[in-house]
Amino acid sequence: MTSIGEGLAGAAALVTGATSGLGRAVALRLAAGGANVALLGRSQQDLDDVAEQIETTGLRALPIQVDLAHAASLGEVVDRAVRELGKLSVLVNAAGTDVPRSAEDLSLDEWERVLAVNLTAPFMLAQAAMPHMRQRGGGLIVNISSVAGRRGWANASAYCATKFALTGLTQSLAAEGRQDGIRVCVLYPGAMSTSWGTFEPTQREAGRAQPADDRDSLDPAIVADLIAWMATAPWHAVLNEVTMTPIRETGWP
Repeated sequence: MTSIGEGLAGAAALVTGATSGLGRAVALRLAAGGANVALLGRSQQDLDDVAEQIETTGLRALPIQVDLAHAASLGEVVDRAVRELGKLSVLVNAAGTDVPRSAEDLSLDEWERVLAVNLTAPFMLAQAAMPHMRQRGGGLIVNISSVAGRRGWANASAYCATKFALTGLTQSLAAEGRQDGIRVCVLYPGAMSTSWGTFEPTQREAGRAQPADDRDSLDPAIVADLIAWMATAPWHAVLNEVTMTPIRETGWP
């Protein structure tokens, strides 16, 4: 069986939400380990910035501007990544969105967009990626949930619903993929030092400039290190679920 447990050199990875926050940190960390990375995000400016950082190391980056709410296009996105980078070894579903509003005030359109980005897109991408992983002898899928996927919060009904649902999706995918060496993990991060929820690049730059106390929020690079370790761990070892929080996390338990 082909294993990615020996390292990431020459591997192909696909990361959503790769323009900022955890997704960006994961893309850069996997590239630092030797992987060529397909980058999915909404801002072409930010995609190009991350791609340039990766390509200066001699590796390949494939920036793909896409709105994950448009599920019909995601199968072709995976096929393109495979055509240009090779069969996928790693898929990290790091993108997420929310509409912070009470359940009474949340519109159906808002509810459906959160579900499309946070739940349907990870399903569609995994569905398209798993046949390629099976052909190469295995792979890793990491679904980024949240501590909001372990405890519901007020004014986050759609967000919490999708993050709880990612657990069930992950367990089902893991049961289907294990015989082919496909490992599937759900990761529940706590508070992180990101500009999560902002789309404009200028807003994200301002957010990155804000100092954070490591006791209150995780550096995304630390979470990315864990994901890179998972990608290079022996193929027969699986972290099925991981909760990772700063020491002074208030959202969990």
